[in-house]
Amino acid sequence: MLDYLRAQTGKRMVGGQVDLPDLKWVAENSGRTPKILGLDFMSYTSQMGKHVENTQIAIDWVKKHGGLVTFQWHWVSPTGAKDLGKGFYTGSTDFDLAATLAAPQSAGYRALLSDIDDVAAELKKLATAKVPVLFRPLHEAQGRWFWWGAKGPEACVALYRLIFDRFTRVHGLHNIAWVWNVYPASQDKGDPVAWYPGNSIVDVVATDYLQDGLAYRDLVHLTDGHKIVALAETMNPPLPQKSFADGAMWSYWVAWARRDWNKNSASDMKASMTAAATVTLESKR
Repeated sequence: MLDYLRAQTGKRMVGGQVDLPDLKWVAENSGRTPKILGLDFMSYTSQMGKHVENTQIAIDWVKKHGGLVTFQWHWVSPTGAKDLGKGFYTGSTDFDLAATLAAPQSAGYRALLSDIDDVAAELKKLATAKVPVLFRPLHEAQGRWFWWGAKGPEACVALYRLIFDRFTRVHGLHNIAWVWNVYPASQDKGDPVAWYPGNSIVDVVATDYLQDGLAYRDLVHLTDGHKIVALAETMNPPLPQKSFADGAMWSYWVAWARRDWNKNSASDMKASMTAAATVTLESKR
């Protein structure tokens, strides 16, 4: 999968859409089907009821349709959530990541590991089905509106490393392409270097929203040019040739949920989906 995505850079962009109903809407209204389906691990933990329907949806998307799948995780805090529907927001939880990581014998730390293990169990099912996953944990951390970014880069990167270690060393998962979601230096949301876990445990660096060539070059520089660079979440998908001309060689893009689209999103989506350099399910390769 990574070789395939890497090969698109500068030539084509792979199109994607969050949520299966929205993906079907895009296909019906553009005549082209996004190749990447975006799903979420939010409901997978014990306190969220372990609703894991997205596992089979992902398997079907890859095995039956030949698509690719990406998972984000709107992680409702392991403890202290005031509202389970919004418990991933900093303002909706009392969970303190830095304090929890500093107390590995605490109930909060055990709950943290339990959540990670719940997700790992479903990733094992995807591995058994030979389904590779573009996994985007701890997204938009620099914004600090999510609890995993609220205590700054040191705690956030430590949590990312904990997830990586738990998934790979403890659970033996190797069907994951690790996507680090970071805002480039040009966005002034915090030094991306301080928030970057490092090339050794990242496969893809991705930012959000349609951004220009400067943003792309910032991310290339962040990784010394060694990683795939993508748009993980955007309301306005790029026109490949326009982005290429600006020096933004995004390997893939994923549009966010249609419920939040702005007034230009539908027309932008159709233009991008029907562009010759956009890879869809209908593309020959």
